[in-house]
Amino acid sequence: MFRTLALVAAATLGLTAAALAQTESKPQTDKADGKAAPAAQKSCFFNRDVRGFAAPDDKTLYLRVRTKDVYRLDMRGRCAELDWEHKIAIDSRGSSAICSAIDITVLVKNPIGVSRCSVETLTRLSPEEVAALPKKSRP
Repeated sequence: MFRTLALVAAATLGLTAAALAQTESKPQTDKADGKAAPAAQKSCFFNRDVRGFAAPDDKTLYLRVRTKDVYRLDMRGRCAELDWEHKIAIDSRGSSAICSAIDITVLVKNPIGVSRCSVETLTRLSPEEVAALPKKSRP
């Protein structure tokens, strides 16, 4: 089932070029509550751009996007098995363009199925913030 969910998420990638073009012209937010993100933090990425992840605990996820960008995702609550799992899937709302926390849900396989973990904040880290991460937290 988890593999099927990952394949469904991957299948939506081909439909997002127009969606990204539209989202780049709109004000971006970094919180699900709709507050505007700082100008330096405005950016979107696609599901297909995620190259790796690290989860230091069950409430925090770091995503490596493309070659050098790192995003911190703070979960709304505890995301069971997040810090133990070696595979996750990213589900994006509407298209695979991810521009704010409301656009993304993290799927994590667990002993009884798949947990859908809501994201409260999505923050693009600066190169200095990435360098300051402990080694086990770097994606």
